[in-house]
Amino acid sequence: AIDARRPDSDVVRRSKMHLVDLAGSERIKKTGIEGVALKEAKYINLSLHYLEQVIIALQEKSKFVPYRNSMMTSLLRDGLGGNCKTAMVATMSPEEPQLDESVSTCRFAQRVALISNRLELNEEVDPKLLIARLKAQ
Repeated sequence: AIDARRPDSDVVRRSKMHLVDLAGSERIKKTGIEGVALKEAKYINLSLHYLEQVIIALQEKSKFVPYRNSMMTSLLRDGLGGNCKTAMVATMSPEEPQLDESVSTCRFAQRVALISNRLELNEEVDPKLLIARLKAQ
């Protein structure tokens, strides 16, 4: 989180920045991984599944959005339909064997692009500064 305040003001502006790498959504059958790497890949794919559920719910303007299904979606709540600007960078492979993964990535990115966030300025009066200013008067 970043806080900014003018020297002559009690108002503090707050902002956050989340950088998330969603790599690792490859099909487990294609990679042939085993052991610990397989377990990690399953957790990554489950997190991506929960993220996709949130994205779909937001795109369809559902009354209930399942943010609590995973820690990742809980942490990204502000950036997913909340009070943040959101940007997504999707990377794909031009190789024929990865065509289905590339199409899936494009569809996911398109769903993310259709989400509308409600932007508002994150300003609040810092109570410590206000109290100090009032005591000085």
